[in-house]
Amino acid sequence: MINVRPYTKQDYRFVEDICMATSQLADDDNAINRATMCVMYCDYYMDNEPEFCFVATDDDTIAGYIVCAADCDTFAEQMDDNYMPLVRKLNSGAYFHFSAERKLDQRYIKAGFTAHLRIDVLPEFASSDAADKLLTALETKLVESFVEGVYVVCPAKDKDTIAFYQKHGYDDIDYISGAVVYGKKLFSED
Repeated sequence: MINVRPYTKQDYRFVEDICMATSQLADDDNAINRATMCVMYCDYYMDNEPEFCFVATDDDTIAGYIVCAADCDTFAEQMDDNYMPLVRKLNSGAYFHFSAERKLDQRYIKAGFTAHLRIDVLPEFASSDAADKLLTALETKLVESFVEGVYVVCPAKDKDTIAFYQKHGYDDIDYISGAVVYGKKLFSED
């Protein structure tokens, strides 16, 4: 049975392992690729905004995680100052791709999507309700923290992921090269 709990520092390595195992570089797991993927996609969140990180467990096994930057402006500053220089040294191609994607953040922030999330669940738990429970836990925390809206970038070809976000009330708000951006307002505009 899947349970969701707040992230703890003891989960750090397990979250990084899942980040790598579910990445496009999973078949080429080496020190450089692992550091690149983790610095770009999970380390910032655990280091700086652990209160917006949750893990899904099945008994004692971590099945997946969700991480979030509740304030994209702070995320951008911290990434530029503390994380992206390392990515640039490790993998310049990944650095330029990630930097280009992040330049669009201001567009989403101005539209009220001031937070963004990342979620990964191990393939063997994909048919469980881990992703649903993780997203619910994060959205509850974001509402409690008065975050206006949240967005996520999905691969355009990943129909299952797109259907997942649509099921949870996310709307497509932008299209970028090979991806669809989905957003959800957490407070009604009434």
